Amino acid sequence: MAASGILSARVSPDYLHSNSTSHTWAFSAVAELIDNAYDPDVNASELWIDKRDINGKVCLTFTDNGNGLVPEKLHKMLSFGYCEKVAVGKHQPIGHYGNGFKSGSMRLGKDAIVFSRKQDVMSVGLLSQTYLKAIKAETILVPILSWNLPDKSHRVTTESKHNLTAICNHSIFKTEKELLSELESLEKLGTGTRIIIYNLTKNENSNNLELDFLSDRLDIRNPETHLIDYSTINRAVHDKSPEYKVSLREYCSILYLKPRMKIVLRGKKVKTKMISKSLSETETDVYKPTWLNGIAVPIKFGFTSSKHPEDYGMMLYHKNRLIRAYDKVGYQKQPNELGVGVVGVAEATFLTPTHNKQDFSRDDKYNAFITNAGSKLNDYWNEKRGGSNASASSSTQKVVSPDWLWAQCDNCLKWRRLPTGFKQDDLPDKWYCHMNPDAAFNRCEVPEEPEDEDEALKGPTYKKTFKKQQMEQRQRIKSHERQQIQVKELQLSEKEKRLQRKEMEINQKQSYSPIVSKLRELEQKAAQQEKLIEALHRERNRQQAASRQMLDAAEKISLVNIGHSELLDKVARGGTSTSSTSRKNNYKKRKHSTDSICIKTEDGSVVEIIPNPDQVQEKPVVDLTKDSDNESETDGPTSPKKSKDDNPVSKPSTSQTSQGTEAADCEDKKPNIDELRKKIRQSKIYKEQGVQTEGPTETAEDKSYKERLKTFQKNVHELLHMIDPSKDWGGPEKIEEVIVLMMQHVDPSDEDGD
Repeated sequence: MAASGILSARVSPDYLHSNSTSHTWAFSAVAELIDNAYDPDVNASELWIDKRDINGKVCLTFTDNGNGLVPEKLHKMLSFGYCEKVAVGKHQPIGHYGNGFKSGSMRLGKDAIVFSRKQDVMSVGLLSQTYLKAIKAETILVPILSWNLPDKSHRVTTESKHNLTAICNHSIFKTEKELLSELESLEKLGTGTRIIIYNLTKNENSNNLELDFLSDRLDIRNPETHLIDYSTINRAVHDKSPEYKVSLREYCSILYLKPRMKIVLRGKKVKTKMISKSLSETETDVYKPTWLNGIAVPIKFGFTSSKHPEDYGMMLYHKNRLIRAYDKVGYQKQPNELGVGVVGVAEATFLTPTHNKQDFSRDDKYNAFITNAGSKLNDYWNEKRGGSNASASSSTQKVVSPDWLWAQCDNCLKWRRLPTGFKQDDLPDKWYCHMNPDAAFNRCEVPEEPEDEDEALKGPTYKKTFKKQQMEQRQRIKSHERQQIQVKELQLSEKEKRLQRKEMEINQKQSYSPIVSKLRELEQKAAQQEKLIEALHRERNRQQAASRQMLDAAEKISLVNIGHSELLDKVARGGTSTSSTSRKNNYKKRKHSTDSICIKTEDGSVVEIIPNPDQVQEKPVVDLTKDSDNESETDGPTSPKKSKDDNPVSKPSTSQTSQGTEAADCEDKKPNIDELRKKIRQSKIYKEQGVQTEGPTETAEDKSYKERLKTFQKNVHELLHMIDPSKDWGGPEKIEEVIVLMMQHVDPSDEDGD
């Protein structure tokens, strides 16, 4: 309780264990203790890591030759949250939160005792879960005891007695003498600190220690490391973990970007590597984030010379300390061999590491950097191995040697570049500057060689020709695609124009459709009329043939009658022959016998055509003549008639005269057939056109004409039926057309007067 009565915060002893779980693997905890020795407040040049058996306990010890700790600093080191580390020159402290020692030591074991020596004081401090549990402490207590130098005396007080009793009763050192003996072992170092961790962590599944001290007497191994690398995807998992996760020696060799401290593991020096200087075909690219105000972050790429198959990827450091090892980016995340063997090295001081210093905070800066690093690694691979189609099998099978061999002096810890021809296996375990064949850098007082002007680096050290070629190829492809698109657009525009023209044509056709329909109807009617005309022509030809047959039959009948008349005349005259003139006269006389039909021809003569013995009646005269041209030009039945005197035929006999008189009477009564025909034809035309005509009122004279026409048609129909009863002559109303066709083909030159 403070003097003001305000209670101070207490930390439960259980927090020591829960705080240690931030380290997911044992080497992460070891790295925290190594960092404490490396930081500028301690500034150790050498660190020894070993396994010891003290009073029957297996212990893990860390001894450095650093500046040592006074009791006050030792107390802060054993407490939480105290960090007074500051940079010394270019040496930046790694520790930041004041929690590394507590989390690291308690991850490796339950108890830790610290021995520290300075020029005038020695101190011992205990951080023990076993002790706190034994005394059932409610808060964390850290017993600390110190001795003055050189007499090794300490001021005896009640507090010092309690602290000494707590340390001797609850640690592996049971007496003050043992404590002083351990402190005296640091005397040869002058100053330094030793951390001894005991009650080491054991595996949950067995009673064995988590760390393996037996498999390799010169190494400390971690066989329980997870076999899956959770930082990558789509990557085949090898039968064993990466070597740096299994071997503490391998992990210590790459723990720092530029090692400044010699590490001796179980009596043998660790051959630390400058990973950026141990690559083959090394090139440098730059990353320029906007939040760094134009500062360029160099990223070195090269092919690894490691013998382990998984030792490739991005090596990300923060203030010279490894945070992410062999992180797969870019091509390396694909399930193929692209990017295999390429190592990228960058010091990402602009990112924020997590408390256990095994990862970075996954913020926007980290994501942007990893994406950019992957892109740059792809560029490097494309330039060195010819693009995404190249295979890494050939490059991984051959032995890869680093561009330059570098060695660290065991005395001054400076790095020297060796001339061409040296190999790593040729170097001794302890190498010094005077062994350097280069006379310019073979003394410890000579500064190190410059860092290839990294600080003045403004761009990549190699030309990205592949990327340029890819860009040109993409531009050519895009240009070709644009040309194809233009061609397609032209084709589409032409098609569109054709479609528009067709659409216009269709619209025009649709606008002309009524006219077209009307024209089609007219064409159909014309076709029908042509068919009707053809049918009429065929009928006319048939009727002409029939009329010729009828005329031939009539001629034969006439000849027979002439023969009979000649025979009768010959008998009457006693067999004397008559002349042709007498025969013709006799024939004319027989024309008007009781067994014949008389027809008035077009020239006005009355001819006996067909004898009909079955009918005995007065010889009727049927007028089949057409009106003459003069008659057709008249307007009606009142037109003057052609007189019988104009007939060129010679005068007939008495009977013929009476018959001619009757025929003349019939002719006087004959209606104007042409006029009636014209009217009937006109009415038919009006009816076909659908014209409603209202003609003049039919007169009595018109009715008389119609009755006479019907009588005439009936008589002619009966005549034709008598001529050929077997033929269908149609009805009386159509007989006029038949007779007209027949009469147009009668030859008037058969007889002189006929």
